[in-house]
Amino acid sequence: MKLTDTPEAYGPVSRINHWAGAALILALLGIGLYFHEMPRGDTRLFWLKLHVALGALAFPLLAFRLAWRAATPAPPPPRALARHTHRLLLALIAVLILSGPLTVWSGGRAIDMFGVVALPSPMGKAEGLHALLEKIHAAASRLLLVLVALHVAAALKHALIDRDDALGRMLGRPQARGRRAS
Repeated sequence: MKLTDTPEAYGPVSRINHWAGAALILALLGIGLYFHEMPRGDTRLFWLKLHVALGALAFPLLAFRLAWRAATPAPPPPRALARHTHRLLLALIAVLILSGPLTVWSGGRAIDMFGVVALPSPMGKAEGLHALLEKIHAAASRLLLVLVALHVAAALKHALIDRDDALGRMLGRPQARGRRAS
């Protein structure tokens, strides 16, 4: 079994990275958007801690996803918009997995992973940096949400309207030679 991608299809490592990463990112986006507008209190703190703990668990997988994509060429999307969207999605994931832990640590807190493990802060409390990182993390997450919606809409368009099996590349079905998604 070939683990890497081919020009016609994504390999199993890329597919697992994609779907597991998508599930984690959607969960983190949902939780983050849910608690963001809540007033301070125990309920908001519960959701914030869940977001941080899940983000800490997601970090290695998402970092591996970024490294894998940097080291392993993907099947090229046929349109420039798709190529740029994929690159921007990956760039935003990088921003989020860096700004997330740094936001917690610059607030002078350890990253608590469900009360089992705590990753201590490598820095002292830095209020100005903390505020900036919170803004960066929030802006990147909102832009990621828009791009995820665009990405899902494009996948649905290919599956339901174009019927060109572009989605099949991420499901492990190679496209027929000479037939590319438009």
